[in-house]
Amino acid sequence: MSYAERGWAVFPLHSPGPQGCSCGRSDCGGKHPRTAHGFHDATTDPQAIEGWWSRWPGAGVGIRTGASSGLVVVDVDPGHDGPASFAALVREHGGLRQPPPRVRTGGNGWHLYFAHPSVTIRNDAGRRLGPGLDVRGDGGYVVAPPSGHPSGHHYRWVGAANQPAPMPGWLLERLTPVPVSPRRRVPLDLSTSRLSRYASAALRAEADAVALAPDRERNDTLNRAAFNLGQLVGADALDHEVTRGTLEAAAEAAGLGQRETLASIASGLRAGMERPRALTVLSQRSDHRLRTRTEAAAVSRQPDPVLRELSR
Repeated sequence: MSYAERGWAVFPLHSPGPQGCSCGRSDCGGKHPRTAHGFHDATTDPQAIEGWWSRWPGAGVGIRTGASSGLVVVDVDPGHDGPASFAALVREHGGLRQPPPRVRTGGNGWHLYFAHPSVTIRNDAGRRLGPGLDVRGDGGYVVAPPSGHPSGHHYRWVGAANQPAPMPGWLLERLTPVPVSPRRRVPLDLSTSRLSRYASAALRAEADAVALAPDRERNDTLNRAAFNLGQLVGADALDHEVTRGTLEAAAEAAGLGQRETLASIASGLRAGMERPRALTVLSQRSDHRLRTRTEAAAVSRQPDPVLRELSR
């Protein structure tokens, strides 16, 4: 009943026992719904919950994930390198701002509870986060404590069963990927000095923006890209011919005609070159990003209590 009081919708699950699953099959490991419509029957209604567990007092507990319960759960499976995958993600992005509530599963894995971010989070099996990391979001459910497991162990909370932790921005980005246009990006081969790294990244980003622009936005995107890059050409941070050729290739990839392309690129570059970007500003931004990356790396080297726990 405590789950329902938190707003987490629950429903009963079949449970494993010495003779097999409560569904009557000896080869079944339990953990599947007892009700006809599965997690769609999940509720926070005390009367319905009481009725279910009065009828099936040994039932496992299923919690519906997604927006209906405000939950997204990351399932860390040690049998498929889940702890190592999660540790790599956390270290790459500088740690967890707030440790999520954790459940030790009956199979010796972990469930990490995050707050639902109010955008659709689809279920996933290792594709978005890496091997051994499954996601239960909208249209899913998890087995919750104190449910049993075929191993004989029970699901249990490690520490307090607090409210779910806010989802870190990097995790949200990985779970809500932006659809990519089928158009190709433009390949670039550029210098890697500090200043040219900034300029090269700008050229690459503007070229991709043009090549992948929706049909109705192609001309405006090309004009804007030519002006922005023209400012860098005017500051001697980019070569004029390389920039013009790159934009022409990007415009071709976007499906723009040659006549309109050449005119837009020429006028945009010319306008940008008349207002060159200050090189000192570029260097300061580059230095700031370098300091930011260094600080994030220092944070990532600190021992994370969640990672220590998952590796046990």
